[in-house]
Amino acid sequence: MPSVKLVVLMTCFNRRALTLAALEAFFVAARTADLEAEVVLVDDASTDGTAAAVAAAMPKVRIETGTGSLFWNGGMRRAWETARTLPHDYVLWLNDDVHLEPDSLVRLLAFQKEQEAQRGPRVISVGKLLDPATGALTYGGYRIAPGLSRLRFVRLPAGTIECDTMNGNCVLIPAIAEAEVGISSPHFTHAVGDIDYGLRAREKGYAILECPEPVARLEKNADYVKKTAALTLSNWRFILFHPKGVPVREWYHFCRAYGGPFWPVNFGVRYLKMIARGLSGGNGSAARRGG
Repeated sequence: MPSVKLVVLMTCFNRRALTLAALEAFFVAARTADLEAEVVLVDDASTDGTAAAVAAAMPKVRIETGTGSLFWNGGMRRAWETARTLPHDYVLWLNDDVHLEPDSLVRLLAFQKEQEAQRGPRVISVGKLLDPATGALTYGGYRIAPGLSRLRFVRLPAGTIECDTMNGNCVLIPAIAEAEVGISSPHFTHAVGDIDYGLRAREKGYAILECPEPVARLEKNADYVKKTAALTLSNWRFILFHPKGVPVREWYHFCRAYGGPFWPVNFGVRYLKMIARGLSGGNGSAARRGG
């Protein structure tokens, strides 16, 4: 395979050990795949010495410092703004807790090239992640669930690869998408930015495809599910206004952009469900994304 120029987009905050391990695993995978790779890491004002540790261990990593208020989507957008100035064929979204398997990029790039040969250049490949204990899928592609709501997302049926959108843990995006789709949206601070990008890409005619073989093992973030399951008198400010909750302005924008004629129902029902769980004293569950 001819050498591919890749720019990796990462953002981090106070997870020094995880971030270092993720970078080490990436560079092993990049060497295995014979990649020309550059990493843009946005450190969002970590206080645990992440930036200094990365700079000492991996001086070629481009480190940019955030304000402490970028969060995931803001950090990835900042990294992408820098990446656009660098020569590359693809960008790779990579979370700082994803430890890629050594041959993962070989497989992901081979899948990308195979699909481009069949479908043309407008292909986005999603790396799927499995639970290390159970082998269950934790992150990957999504389909829009059948029904009136356009904002309920489920995992792909077994044996299929076509997605409507995706989680942003490990995603390979061709450089041409930057002009045709754009980069991560400024409307979202933390969550939903990955889902939004996938939906925008589909609107522009991109195929979003889940690579059949997993790229890494990672447990699902149960803490996020727990914190956003119920709305109560004690957490309403967090839920409605914090970037790691379900901020009203961002959820409104997402629903209005993608919810179709029933978007007001989607917007309200999600909060009503959280209120109901709060009144019942339960945390509920989040088997599906969206409202």
